[in-house]
Amino acid sequence: MYNIILAKSALELIPEEIKDKIKKSRVYKYDILDSNYHYRAMENLKDKEMRGRPDIIHISLLNILDSPINHEKKLNIYIHTYDDKVLKINQETRLPRNYFRFLGVMEKVLKGEKNPLIKMEEKTLEDLLNDINAEKIALMTKTGKLTHPKYLKGYDTFIIGGFPYGKLNIDRKKVSGEIEEISIYNKGLMAWTVCGIICYSLSF
Repeated sequence: MYNIILAKSALELIPEEIKDKIKKSRVYKYDILDSNYHYRAMENLKDKEMRGRPDIIHISLLNILDSPINHEKKLNIYIHTYDDKVLKINQETRLPRNYFRFLGVMEKVLKGEKNPLIKMEEKTLEDLLNDINAEKIALMTKTGKLTHPKYLKGYDTFIIGGFPYGKLNIDRKKVSGEIEEISIYNKGLMAWTVCGIICYSLSF
């Protein structure tokens, strides 16, 4: 089995400190932070450049769930969020294609409503890596060692940043597995593209 983790993902409920600055509209009625609609309220929010992009998670998950490696049930899928929640996505999840329906599902999960296909826990990224016994971990970065996709099968766990800008920091001393920073292209790629390349490279 392989593990794929979207880490520090820009998927979270609207933080309490800015709730009073946000008015719900008929277009966007969800309690999920989205910089497209909440950019003014986010002006003084910590790490604002990393947050409020649930669309990244939506598109990435659609790519992952429809990949051959997932259909073959050889993939564990995890979303680690900015505020240290971990969502384990069942391989058979049929995610809504519509973005707003996706937000509705995620809002319920993040608020603690039980979903048989998406389980949530409070957990750091380091704890997650240890709990799943990740041994050879590929941390995908644009500055990592350039590696041809055909060599990705040598890793058991893949970490992709689920945010638009910023750097993913991992406390390596707290992780028992070996972490290697790698890149699969000489330029930065969107998270969903990296997910697609990884998933298809593992299948063929």
